[in-house]
Amino acid sequence: MPEQQPKPELSLKEKERRWSLLREKLREAGLSALIVYGGTQLGVPVHYLTRVWGSRMNTVIFPVDGEPILLIPSNTGMTGESLVKQGCWLPAKNIHSSAHLAADSAKQILSLKLQKSRVGIDSFRFWPVQDYHTLMELCPDVELVEAHRLFGEVRGPKSSEELAVMEKAIRISDIAHYTFLAHLKPGVTEEEAAGKANEILEAHGVGDRIMLIHSRPEMVYPYPPGPTVIQKQNPVTFSPEFTRKLGYGAQMIRAYWWEEPKGTYRVMFALCDELRRMVIQEFRPGLEIIQAGKKIEDLVSEYGFECDKLGHAVGLSYGDAPYITAGPHQRDYMEWTILPNEVYAVHPMIRAKGGKPPFVMIGDMFFIGKDRTTWMTTALPGLPEMIPQ
Repeated sequence: MPEQQPKPELSLKEKERRWSLLREKLREAGLSALIVYGGTQLGVPVHYLTRVWGSRMNTVIFPVDGEPILLIPSNTGMTGESLVKQGCWLPAKNIHSSAHLAADSAKQILSLKLQKSRVGIDSFRFWPVQDYHTLMELCPDVELVEAHRLFGEVRGPKSSEELAVMEKAIRISDIAHYTFLAHLKPGVTEEEAAGKANEILEAHGVGDRIMLIHSRPEMVYPYPPGPTVIQKQNPVTFSPEFTRKLGYGAQMIRAYWWEEPKGTYRVMFALCDELRRMVIQEFRPGLEIIQAGKKIEDLVSEYGFECDKLGHAVGLSYGDAPYITAGPHQRDYMEWTILPNEVYAVHPMIRAKGGKPPFVMIGDMFFIGKDRTTWMTTALPGLPEMIPQ
Protein backbone atom coordinates (compact mmCIF):
# COMPACT_ATOMS: atom_id res chain seq x y z
CA MET A 1 0.00 0.00 0.00
CA PRO A 2 1.25 3.54 -0.69
CA GLU A 3 2.48 5.45 2.34
CA GLN A 4 -0.24 7.70 3.72
CA GLN A 5 0.55 11.36 4.23
CA PRO A 6 0.50 12.35 7.93
CA LYS A 7 -2.45 14.55 8.82
CA PRO A 8 -1.49 18.24 9.16
CA GLU A 9 -1.76 19.50 12.73
CA LEU A 10 -2.16 23.24 12.27
CA SER A 11 -5.56 24.74 11.51
CA LEU A 12 -6.84 27.23 8.97
CA LYS A 13 -7.23 29.63 11.89
CA GLU A 14 -3.45 29.41 12.40
CA LYS A 15 -2.94 30.12 8.70
CA GLU A 16 -5.10 33.25 8.92
CA ARG A 17 -3.20 34.39 12.01
CA ARG A 18 0.14 34.13 10.20
CA TRP A 19 -0.97 35.66 6.94
CA SER A 20 -2.73 38.62 8.58
CA LEU A 21 0.29 39.32 10.83
CA LEU A 22 2.65 39.28 7.86
CA ARG A 23 0.42 41.56 5.80
CA GLU A 24 0.27 43.99 8.71
CA LYS A 25 4.07 43.98 9.06
CA LEU A 26 4.58 44.51 5.33
CA ARG A 27 2.17 47.44 5.25
CA GLU A 28 3.89 49.05 8.23
CA ALA A 29 7.25 48.74 6.42
CA GLY A 30 5.89 50.16 3.18
CA LEU A 31 6.42 46.88 1.30
CA SER A 32 4.03 45.58 -1.32
CA ALA A 33 5.07 41.92 -1.10
CA LEU A 34 7.57 39.45 0.34
CA ILE A 35 9.61 36.97 -1.67
CA VAL A 36 10.45 33.95 0.49
CA TYR A 37 13.33 31.97 -0.96
CA GLY A 38 13.20 28.28 -0.06
CA GLY A 39 16.93 27.86 0.44
CA THR A 40 16.85 29.53 3.85
CA GLN A 41 16.87 27.43 7.01
CA LEU A 42 15.97 24.04 5.52
CA GLY A 43 12.82 25.38 3.89
CA VAL A 44 11.36 26.66 7.17
CA PRO A 45 10.09 30.05 5.89
CA VAL A 46 8.29 28.41 2.96
CA HIS A 47 6.68 25.87 5.31
CA TYR A 48 5.56 28.65 7.66
CA LEU A 49 3.40 30.21 4.95
CA THR A 50 2.27 27.09 3.09
CA ARG A 51 2.28 24.17 5.59
CA VAL A 52 4.53 22.15 3.25
CA TRP A 53 8.31 22.06 3.37
CA GLY A 54 10.31 24.16 0.98
CA SER A 55 13.13 22.64 -1.00
CA ARG A 56 16.35 24.44 -1.81
CA MET A 57 14.68 26.35 -4.64
CA ASN A 58 10.97 26.71 -3.79
CA THR A 59 9.80 30.31 -3.74
CA VAL A 60 6.74 32.03 -2.28
CA ILE A 61 5.58 35.41 -3.57
CA PHE A 62 3.39 36.83 -0.79
CA PRO A 63 1.62 40.08 -1.78
CA VAL A 64 0.01 42.41 0.72
CA ASP A 65 -3.10 42.39 -1.46
CA GLY A 66 -4.09 39.14 -3.11
CA GLU A 67 -3.26 35.48 -2.62
CA PRO A 68 0.29 34.11 -2.27
CA ILE A 69 1.89 32.13 -5.09
CA LEU A 70 4.16 29.10 -4.62
CA LEU A 71 6.71 28.30 -7.31
CA ILE A 72 8.20 24.80 -7.32
CA PRO A 73 11.09 23.58 -9.51
CA SER A 74 9.84 21.67 -12.53
CA ASN A 75 12.34 18.85 -11.97
CA THR A 76 10.88 17.80 -8.59
CA GLY A 77 7.93 15.90 -10.00
CA MET A 78 5.61 17.71 -7.58
CA THR A 79 2.36 19.31 -8.70
CA GLY A 80 -0.12 21.67 -7.15
CA GLU A 81 -2.53 18.80 -6.65
CA SER A 82 0.04 16.61 -4.90
CA LEU A 83 1.05 19.44 -2.56
CA VAL A 84 -2.58 20.15 -1.69
CA LYS A 85 -2.94 16.47 -0.75
CA GLN A 86 0.02 16.96 1.61
CA GLY A 87 -1.90 19.74 3.34
CA CYS A 88 -0.65 22.84 1.52
CA TRP A 89 -2.65 25.93 2.51
CA LEU A 90 -2.49 27.29 -1.06
CA PRO A 91 -4.97 26.04 -3.65
CA ALA A 92 -3.56 24.13 -6.62
CA LYS A 93 -4.26 27.08 -8.94
CA ASN A 94 -1.75 29.16 -6.96
CA ILE A 95 1.04 26.56 -7.18
CA HIS A 96 3.12 26.71 -10.36
CA SER A 97 5.88 24.52 -11.75
CA SER A 98 8.89 26.55 -12.85
CA ALA A 99 12.03 25.84 -14.82
CA HIS A 100 13.51 29.21 -13.82
CA LEU A 101 12.33 30.45 -10.45
CA ALA A 102 13.91 33.91 -10.59
CA ALA A 103 12.43 34.68 -14.01
CA ASP A 104 9.03 33.33 -13.01
CA SER A 105 9.15 35.31 -9.76
CA ALA A 106 9.66 38.43 -11.87
CA LYS A 107 6.69 37.46 -14.04
CA GLN A 108 4.53 37.15 -10.93
CA ILE A 109 5.63 40.59 -9.76
CA LEU A 110 4.71 42.02 -13.17
CA SER A 111 1.38 40.19 -13.14
CA LEU A 112 0.60 41.68 -9.71
CA LYS A 113 1.61 45.13 -11.03
CA LEU A 114 4.26 45.51 -8.33
CA GLN A 115 7.14 46.29 -10.68
CA LYS A 116 7.55 49.83 -9.33
CA SER A 117 7.16 49.05 -5.64
CA ARG A 118 9.29 48.04 -2.65
CA VAL A 119 9.42 44.25 -2.24
CA GLY A 120 10.94 42.39 0.71
CA ILE A 121 13.24 39.38 0.34
CA ASP A 122 13.97 36.64 2.88
CA SER A 123 16.87 36.66 2.47
CA PHE A 124 19.77 38.17 0.51
CA ARG A 125 22.07 36.00 2.61
CA PHE A 126 20.86 32.85 0.87
CA TRP A 127 19.59 34.13 -2.47
CA PRO A 128 21.92 33.25 -5.40
CA VAL A 129 23.49 36.30 -7.00
CA GLN A 130 22.46 35.13 -10.47
CA ASP A 131 18.81 34.96 -9.40
CA TYR A 132 19.05 38.50 -8.06
CA HIS A 133 20.47 39.76 -11.35
CA THR A 134 17.81 37.91 -13.35
CA LEU A 135 14.95 39.40 -11.35
CA MET A 136 16.41 42.92 -11.50
CA GLU A 137 16.90 42.71 -15.26
CA LEU A 138 13.22 41.87 -15.68
CA CYS A 139 11.96 44.27 -12.98
CA PRO A 140 14.54 47.10 -12.94
CA ASP A 141 12.26 49.49 -11.03
CA VAL A 142 11.59 47.16 -8.12
CA GLU A 143 13.33 48.11 -4.88
CA LEU A 144 14.32 44.89 -3.10
CA VAL A 145 14.55 45.19 0.69
CA GLU A 146 16.14 42.73 3.13
CA ALA A 147 13.21 41.48 5.26
CA HIS A 148 14.67 38.59 7.24
CA ARG A 149 14.11 40.29 10.58
CA LEU A 150 10.64 41.53 9.60
CA PHE A 151 9.50 38.02 8.74
CA GLY A 152 11.31 36.63 11.76
CA GLU A 153 9.27 38.89 14.03
CA VAL A 154 6.15 37.21 12.66
CA ARG A 155 7.53 33.68 12.97
CA GLY A 156 9.23 34.10 16.35
CA PRO A 157 6.31 34.38 18.81
CA LYS A 158 4.57 31.02 19.10
CA SER A 159 0.80 30.58 19.10
CA SER A 160 -0.99 28.13 21.39
CA GLU A 161 -1.26 25.71 18.45
CA GLU A 162 2.47 25.87 17.81
CA LEU A 163 3.32 25.38 21.47
CA ALA A 164 1.08 22.30 21.66
CA VAL A 165 2.92 20.73 18.72
CA MET A 166 6.30 21.65 20.23
CA GLU A 167 5.28 19.81 23.40
CA LYS A 168 4.80 16.69 21.24
CA ALA A 169 8.37 17.06 19.99
CA ILE A 170 9.65 17.45 23.55
CA ARG A 171 7.86 14.24 24.60
CA ILE A 172 9.56 12.41 21.71
CA SER A 173 12.90 13.83 22.86
CA ASP A 174 12.21 12.60 26.41
CA ILE A 175 11.49 9.06 25.16
CA ALA A 176 14.66 9.08 23.04
CA HIS A 177 16.78 10.07 26.05
CA TYR A 178 15.18 7.50 28.37
CA THR A 179 15.76 4.84 25.70
CA PHE A 180 19.38 5.88 25.27
CA LEU A 181 19.93 5.72 29.02
CA ALA A 182 18.29 2.29 29.26
CA HIS A 183 20.71 0.87 26.67
CA LEU A 184 23.83 2.67 27.90
CA LYS A 185 26.40 0.23 29.26
CA PRO A 186 30.16 -0.30 29.14
CA GLY A 187 31.51 -2.13 26.11
CA VAL A 188 28.92 -0.97 23.57
CA THR A 189 29.90 1.41 20.80
CA GLU A 190 28.54 4.91 20.51
CA GLU A 191 26.61 3.79 17.42
CA GLU A 192 25.00 0.93 19.33
CA ALA A 193 24.10 3.14 22.30
CA ALA A 194 22.51 5.79 20.07
CA GLY A 195 20.86 3.33 17.69
CA LYS A 196 17.86 2.53 19.89
CA ALA A 197 17.20 6.23 20.46
CA ASN A 198 17.32 6.78 16.71
CA GLU A 199 14.72 4.02 16.27
CA ILE A 200 12.43 6.00 18.58
CA LEU A 201 12.84 9.08 16.40
CA GLU A 202 12.01 7.05 13.28
CA ALA A 203 8.93 5.53 14.92
CA HIS A 204 7.61 8.98 15.85
CA GLY A 205 7.84 10.61 12.45
CA VAL A 206 11.06 12.57 12.84
CA GLY A 207 12.65 13.96 9.71
CA ASP A 208 15.74 16.19 9.76
CA ARG A 209 17.96 15.45 12.74
CA ILE A 210 21.45 15.73 14.19
CA MET A 211 22.60 13.18 16.74
CA LEU A 212 25.79 13.95 18.64
CA ILE A 213 27.63 12.07 21.38
CA HIS A 214 30.69 12.74 23.55
CA SER A 215 32.31 9.81 25.35
CA ARG A 216 36.03 10.64 25.21
CA PRO A 217 37.15 13.07 27.95
CA GLU A 218 40.13 14.22 25.90
CA MET A 219 37.82 15.55 23.17
CA VAL A 220 36.41 19.09 23.27
CA TYR A 221 33.52 18.72 20.83
CA PRO A 222 30.69 16.16 20.38
CA TYR A 223 30.52 14.19 17.13
CA PRO A 224 28.05 11.84 15.41
CA PRO A 225 28.07 8.41 17.09
CA GLY A 226 30.93 6.27 15.84
CA PRO A 227 32.78 3.03 16.56
CA THR A 228 34.29 4.31 19.82
CA VAL A 229 33.66 1.82 22.62
CA ILE A 230 32.08 3.40 25.70
CA GLN A 231 34.23 2.88 28.80
CA LYS A 232 32.73 2.83 32.29
CA GLN A 233 35.10 5.47 33.61
CA ASN A 234 34.16 7.93 30.85
CA PRO A 235 31.13 10.25 31.11
CA VAL A 236 28.74 10.36 28.14
CA THR A 237 27.00 13.41 26.68
CA PHE A 238 24.07 12.75 24.34
CA SER A 239 22.34 15.27 22.05
CA PRO A 240 19.51 14.26 19.70
CA GLU A 241 18.15 17.39 18.02
CA PHE A 242 15.43 16.97 15.44
CA THR A 243 12.47 18.27 13.49
CA ARG A 244 9.32 16.23 13.03
CA LYS A 245 8.25 15.62 9.44
CA LEU A 246 5.12 17.64 10.16
CA GLY A 247 7.23 20.41 11.64
CA TYR A 248 8.47 21.64 15.02
CA GLY A 249 11.42 20.20 16.82
CA ALA A 250 13.20 19.79 20.10
CA GLN A 251 16.70 19.85 21.50
CA MET A 252 17.64 18.56 24.93
CA ILE A 253 21.25 17.70 25.82
CA ARG A 254 22.14 15.60 28.84
CA ALA A 255 25.33 14.41 30.52
CA TYR A 256 25.23 10.80 31.81
CA TRP A 257 27.76 9.73 34.43
CA TRP A 258 28.74 6.48 36.16
CA GLU A 259 29.84 8.17 39.39
CA GLU A 260 29.59 11.57 41.05
CA PRO A 261 31.85 14.14 39.34
CA LYS A 262 34.82 15.61 41.15
CA GLY A 263 37.21 18.52 40.72
CA THR A 264 36.78 20.66 37.61
CA TYR A 265 33.79 18.65 36.40
CA ARG A 266 31.95 19.35 39.64
CA VAL A 267 32.51 23.07 39.19
CA MET A 268 31.30 22.88 35.59
CA PHE A 269 28.02 21.26 36.64
CA ALA A 270 27.54 23.89 39.34
CA LEU A 271 27.90 26.41 36.52
CA CYS A 272 25.25 24.60 34.47
CA ASP A 273 22.87 24.74 37.43
CA GLU A 274 23.37 28.47 37.82
CA LEU A 275 23.03 28.93 34.06
CA ARG A 276 19.54 27.37 34.12
CA ARG A 277 18.50 29.73 36.92
CA MET A 278 20.01 32.73 35.17
CA VAL A 279 18.09 32.07 31.93
CA ILE A 280 14.81 31.75 33.84
CA GLN A 281 15.48 34.93 35.80
CA GLU A 282 17.01 37.19 33.17
CA PHE A 283 15.89 36.18 29.67
CA ARG A 284 12.93 38.48 29.04
CA PRO A 285 11.16 40.19 26.14
CA GLY A 286 13.11 43.30 25.19
CA LEU A 287 16.54 41.79 25.89
CA GLU A 288 18.86 42.16 22.91
CA ILE A 289 20.08 38.79 21.67
CA ILE A 290 23.72 39.85 22.06
CA GLN A 291 22.99 40.86 25.66
CA ALA A 292 21.63 37.35 26.24
CA GLY A 293 24.79 35.89 24.70
CA LYS A 294 27.02 38.11 26.80
CA LYS A 295 25.19 37.08 29.99
CA ILE A 296 25.98 33.44 29.15
CA GLU A 297 29.62 34.12 28.29
CA ASP A 298 30.17 36.31 31.35
CA LEU A 299 28.76 33.68 33.70
CA VAL A 300 30.94 30.97 32.14
CA SER A 301 33.98 33.24 32.42
CA GLU A 302 33.25 33.95 36.10
CA TYR A 303 33.65 30.22 36.73
CA GLY A 304 37.01 30.23 34.93
CA PHE A 305 35.91 28.56 31.68
CA GLU A 306 35.11 29.50 28.09
CA CYS A 307 32.35 28.45 25.72
CA ASP A 308 30.86 28.70 22.24
CA LYS A 309 27.68 27.49 20.43
CA LEU A 310 25.48 29.33 22.92
CA GLY A 311 22.06 28.42 21.54
CA HIS A 312 19.28 29.48 19.18
CA ALA A 313 15.56 29.83 18.74
CA VAL A 314 13.41 26.73 18.21
CA GLY A 315 10.38 26.67 15.95
CA LEU A 316 9.37 24.77 12.86
CA SER A 317 12.98 23.53 12.86
CA TYR A 318 15.00 22.51 15.90
CA GLY A 319 17.54 25.16 14.92
CA ASP A 320 15.72 28.34 13.90
CA ALA A 321 16.87 31.95 13.72
CA PRO A 322 18.01 33.90 15.60
CA TYR A 323 21.12 32.30 17.05
CA ILE A 324 22.36 33.49 20.42
CA THR A 325 25.65 35.32 19.98
CA ALA A 326 27.59 37.86 22.04
CA GLY A 327 28.28 40.29 19.19
CA PRO A 328 28.76 40.84 15.46
CA HIS A 329 32.22 39.23 15.60
CA GLN A 330 30.61 35.80 16.05
CA ARG A 331 29.26 33.49 13.39
CA ASP A 332 25.45 33.54 12.88
CA TYR A 333 25.15 37.02 14.41
CA MET A 334 22.01 38.95 13.58
CA GLU A 335 20.37 41.96 15.18
CA TRP A 336 17.46 40.77 17.28
CA THR A 337 15.40 41.67 20.34
CA ILE A 338 13.88 38.77 22.26
CA LEU A 339 10.10 38.73 21.80
CA PRO A 340 7.34 37.42 24.06
CA ASN A 341 6.28 33.82 23.32
CA GLU A 342 9.55 32.81 21.66
CA VAL A 343 11.27 29.52 22.47
CA TYR A 344 15.05 29.20 22.81
CA ALA A 345 17.45 26.29 23.22
CA VAL A 346 20.38 27.34 25.44
CA HIS A 347 23.39 25.00 25.24
CA PRO A 348 26.84 26.58 25.61
CA MET A 349 29.71 24.16 25.00
CA ILE A 350 31.83 24.68 28.11
CA ARG A 351 35.58 23.99 28.12
CA ALA A 352 38.70 24.92 30.03
CA LYS A 353 40.49 28.09 28.94
CA GLY A 354 42.26 27.79 25.63
CA GLY A 355 39.65 25.40 24.27
CA LYS A 356 41.06 22.48 26.25
CA PRO A 357 39.27 19.61 28.00
CA PRO A 358 37.39 18.82 30.11
CA PHE A 359 34.12 19.41 28.26
CA VAL A 360 30.55 19.73 29.57
CA MET A 361 27.38 20.56 27.66
CA ILE A 362 23.82 20.71 28.96
CA GLY A 363 21.03 21.91 26.68
CA ASP A 364 17.48 22.97 27.52
CA MET A 365 14.53 24.71 25.87
CA PHE A 366 12.95 27.78 27.48
CA PHE A 367 9.67 29.56 26.74
CA ILE A 368 9.95 33.35 27.00
CA GLY A 369 6.55 34.38 28.34
CA LYS A 370 5.38 37.96 28.69
CA ASP A 371 5.89 37.91 32.46
CA ARG A 372 8.15 34.94 33.14
CA THR A 373 10.45 32.46 31.44
CA THR A 374 9.66 28.75 31.76
CA TRP A 375 12.02 25.78 31.58
CA MET A 376 10.39 23.39 29.08
CA THR A 377 12.71 20.35 28.91
CA THR A 378 12.58 19.19 32.52
CA ALA A 379 13.09 15.43 32.00
CA LEU A 380 16.26 13.87 33.43
CA PRO A 381 17.30 17.11 35.16
CA GLY A 382 20.35 15.75 37.01
CA LEU A 383 23.65 17.61 36.69
CA PRO A 384 24.88 15.10 35.76
CA GLU A 385 22.26 12.38 35.36
CA MET A 386 23.49 9.18 36.97
CA ILE A 387 23.51 5.93 34.97
CA PRO A 388 21.65 3.03 36.69
CA GLN A 389 24.06 0.21 37.49
